[in-house]
Amino acid sequence: MAESPAHAPLQWLSRLSTSRFNNYAGLSSDVAVALGLIVAGLRHDELRAMMILWLVLCGLLIFSLIEYVVHRWLFHGPFEVFEQGHRRHHEEPQGYDALPFFLPPLAYLLLATLLTYVMPTGSALLLGGSIAAGYAAYGLSHWSIHAYRFRHPLVRTWAAAHHIHHNHPERNFGVTSPLWDMLLRTQYASASKHLR
Repeated sequence: MAESPAHAPLQWLSRLSTSRFNNYAGLSSDVAVALGLIVAGLRHDELRAMMILWLVLCGLLIFSLIEYVVHRWLFHGPFEVFEQGHRRHHEEPQGYDALPFFLPPLAYLLLATLLTYVMPTGSALLLGGSIAAGYAAYGLSHWSIHAYRFRHPLVRTWAAAHHIHHNHPERNFGVTSPLWDMLLRTQYASASKHLR
């Protein structure tokens, strides 16, 4: 039976999304867009040092909440298309299942553009770039956690939290930060901690 022409782009995106090329192109383009937005934001004279710090911290905090919400309620939620793709990652953590590499950078460029309608351009670009930087840090962190065995005890503890998530998928939704897991009581606690 002949395949419909409408399915060809979807099949191409599906193959792309599971490729090594997509993984590395995604990590690279995420970092490039985040840095580009941050540099563009910093080039505007309206920003002072405290405002720059505030916008960067807000952007990273906003991203950490986005990361938690998407991971908990989309990837582990009732939406089959998201849950199914994420389940493949749980089954094969070193696989390359991911969004097509060009989608997150486009989303962050669109976000920064939309922010220019509600705040000064430099602030919008810096805030959008900081949120994008959070996403780039997430991508690099998540990839590193599954690709390397860390030696430093602090980094090993941080990476272990995500490995625990793979064994207890209802816990430890934050990859880059445990903040929202702690606040929303989804951080994993071993049985020995409950006995104290």
